[in-house]
Amino acid sequence: MMISIEQIRYFLEIVRRGSLNKASEHLYISQPSLSKQLRQLEKGLDCKLLIRNYSGVETTPQGRLLYETMSSVMDEFDRAVEQVRYSSKIQQLRIGGLGNLVTYFLPRYMERLRAKGKNQVIIDTCLSNQELVEGVENGKFDMVLLSNAEPQKDVAVIPLMTEPLYVVFPVKHPLYHRKKVSFLDVVLQEKLVLYKDPCTIRASIRKACSRIKVIPNVALELDLTESLLSYVSRGKGVTILPSIVAKAIKTPYIAVREINQIPIYREIAVAMKKENIAAYLPMFSDNAETF
Repeated sequence: MMISIEQIRYFLEIVRRGSLNKASEHLYISQPSLSKQLRQLEKGLDCKLLIRNYSGVETTPQGRLLYETMSSVMDEFDRAVEQVRYSSKIQQLRIGGLGNLVTYFLPRYMERLRAKGKNQVIIDTCLSNQELVEGVENGKFDMVLLSNAEPQKDVAVIPLMTEPLYVVFPVKHPLYHRKKVSFLDVVLQEKLVLYKDPCTIRASIRKACSRIKVIPNVALELDLTESLLSYVSRGKGVTILPSIVAKAIKTPYIAVREINQIPIYREIAVAMKKENIAAYLPMFSDNAETF
């Protein structure tokens, strides 16, 4: 025989109130109906749960076990139901971005994002522009932050800012004493510790190398900025990072210099469905370029 959640609720209330009469009044059902539900529960469990006496009811050992176990289970059940019910009332703004943009670029706009009539901002990272754009197209994201993005047919890609790339190296490196750094010198003379592909920063470096017909010496490829900086600080090579990332480096063992001879840049853009431009673009109004 099936055991229902309502039968469990009725049983718990009977034990809490100490009698079927008080429980039926609290539950707004008749005592005969409550007694019937209790009998069906006992039949389904194949054991006696309550013993009636003149003062009310008392639990059998099996009844006490059921009460102790199911009280916490039903509390969790009720909390889960309330969370789901409440979540349907929460307005969410879902943002995706490349890892370094979520870490170093997005935080300055968080207050605006929360103030845009939204109760909750959900942020996720992806490895490529393509994955992020697809997330906008299929409704996973309301907006995404991209690096060196290509125009899209069905999604608006709006440039926000252009920033230079910096060379990052140990403080004991000879570059420390140079005020101007050439991209050509970096890729010709240094071992490079770079992000793994797919990576738009890596693509910018590759494109610049192709223009000047140079093959860089890539010594290591890593996923995370923290990993790049760890290997650079140990003298395993130098890396090339965007301005917002390079300027956020606080370790005393690492120095940064803008690549200002044969300069190299990356463009940060926000992408969203075209019908959302009026609602979302003002959040980035201090950076947005013409679109």
